[in-house]
Amino acid sequence: MNNIDLIRQAIENAKDAPISKDVSNFIQDMKAEIMAEELVVEHGLLQVSKEEVQDQVSEFASSEDKADEDDDFDNDENLHDMDSVSPSMRAIFED
Repeated sequence: MNNIDLIRQAIENAKDAPISKDVSNFIQDMKAEIMAEELVVEHGLLQVSKEEVQDQVSEFASSEDKADEDDDFDNDENLHDMDSVSPSMRAIFED
């Protein structure tokens, strides 16, 4: 049996297999994205309200603040028990 026959057989077997919920949800999400893209291409950008823009700006600002806090937290050597850290790891924290 050559590779083409194996591929053909695999496709035939897959036709009868049920689609999982995750794959089905992914397919629906992709269809929705395609429909949204076609809408924008056909009709141009949609109008947004000032409130929607402000909500997005505040969301981005809060996510940046949170990212800065996370960076400080992860790199703070005061949060680690330096007695239980190996000398090579301690050198990393002390730099």
